[in-house]
Amino acid sequence: MRWLLATILVTCSLATASQEKQPLVRITLREKATVTNATVQLGDIAELKALTEEGEKLLATLQTLPIAPAPLPRYQRIITAGEIATKLAQAGWRSSDLVLDGAKQVLVVRSGRNLTAIELEAALQKALNTSVKLLLPPPPTVVPDGELTVQTEMPSSHRAILPVTLLINGQPITTLKLLVQVSSVANSSALIRPADLPISRPADYAVRRRQTVRLIARVGNVTVEAQGMALQDGKVGDEVTVAVSWSKTPIKGVVSGEREVTVAAW
Repeated sequence: MRWLLATILVTCSLATASQEKQPLVRITLREKATVTNATVQLGDIAELKALTEEGEKLLATLQTLPIAPAPLPRYQRIITAGEIATKLAQAGWRSSDLVLDGAKQVLVVRSGRNLTAIELEAALQKALNTSVKLLLPPPPTVVPDGELTVQTEMPSSHRAILPVTLLINGQPITTLKLLVQVSSVANSSALIRPADLPISRPADYAVRRRQTVRLIARVGNVTVEAQGMALQDGKVGDEVTVAVSWSKTPIKGVVSGEREVTVAAW
C-alpha cells in the first residue's frame, strides 16, 4: 500500500514538473528576411507559434520584440541565433519558455529606392501648398520603401535654401538642404509675376564678379570641389559663369551659397 502511494506521488510530481517546463512558444528563424522599418523585430525574422494558451496571450508582445537596428536601405546584415537568444533573455524570457529552432542565422535586407527629384518636388509642393521647383538636383539619397512626406518651412523669398526632413511612413529618415524656387512665400499667397520680383541690391548677392568661389560638382555619390573666379554677380539660385585655371572656356553653374557655385561637371 505504501509502495502504491509512493508511486502515485512520484507520478504526480513528474506530471507537475512536466507541465511547469512545457514551452509556451516555438520560434522558427528564417534564413532570409526583408524589412522596411529602422528596427528589426522578432516577427520580421521568425515564424512564431503558441504551444499553450498562455503562449497565445504572449504572442503579440513577442512578435514586436526589438532585436537589432535594421541595415541601411538596400544593404544587409546577419543576425545570429545567439544574438536573438540574448535579446530574449534580456527581455525576461527563460530558455524553458521557448523552443528556438530554424536557421542558425538570418540574413536581413532592408528594402529601399533612389529618391527622385520629381518625387521630392511633389512632396514639397504638398507640404508648402505651392508650386516648387528644385534649382539643383538633390544629392543621391536612398530611402526605405513607403509613403514619402517632408517637413520644412515656408521660405521668406522666392529662391532659398531649405532644410528639408524626409519622412517615410511618418518616421524621419534624413535631412537635406535643397535650393528651391517657390511661387509663394511667407506672408504671401500670390503667384510670382515678373513685376513682383524684388530689385536686387549689391547686398543680396552671394557671389560677386571677380571673386574667388568654391566650385562643387556631384558625380554619383562623390562630391568634388575646386576653385574658380566668378565672372558676374549672382544671388542664390542664379546661373553664373566661372573662369577656371584648367580651361579657356568659362563654365556655368548655379549659385548655391555664399561664394559657392554648383556645376553639373567640369
